[in-house]
Amino acid sequence: MSGRASGRGMGLVLAGLVLLIAAVVLVGRAPRGPADVGTVPAAAADGGALTKDPPTRLALPGLSISAPVAAVGVRPDGGLEIPPSQATVGWWSGGAAPGSSAGTVVFAGHVDTKAAEGALFRLTELTPGGLITVDTARGRFRYEMVARRSFAKTRLPADTFDQSVQARLVIVTCTGVFRNGSYDENLVIYARPTR
Repeated sequence: MSGRASGRGMGLVLAGLVLLIAAVVLVGRAPRGPADVGTVPAAAADGGALTKDPPTRLALPGLSISAPVAAVGVRPDGGLEIPPSQATVGWWSGGAAPGSSAGTVVFAGHVDTKAAEGALFRLTELTPGGLITVDTARGRFRYEMVARRSFAKTRLPADTFDQSVQARLVIVTCTGVFRNGSYDENLVIYARPTR
């Protein structure tokens, strides 16, 4: 998949992500549907080029979250791959990389599993202004959380994966009520680069 994902490609990724997160067998311990906060970054492209220096670690220092990152792609059935370990976060390699001047850097991971809390278990506690750092071979990139949204599993917006926007980062995990083997919502954190 290219740096600028096609509408069909984003649709496949969206559908796959929804199916994948819904299919993961989880324990009902995650905080329930947090309130939306902040303003989602505007979707106005600045025309910058995308870089491809893969991230190696995602951290939210204020929440004591620090997790290794694995590059993931899209499976043949259109689903977004997620690392099998609840301790590892996936970075969508078809999107922007940290430090890109445009596009969405997409991370996704488990909130928990039957075995343990996931790397993103405390993500609901992140508030606007919260620091997110991403390590790469080129160095550390910093982002500031600006918004949090909860969406029904079947209503995760396609623009979550948009590559025609100004540089931003999103983190997706499960939230809401645990029913029939999965949570009923997705939590999306939006962040923008900070100097």
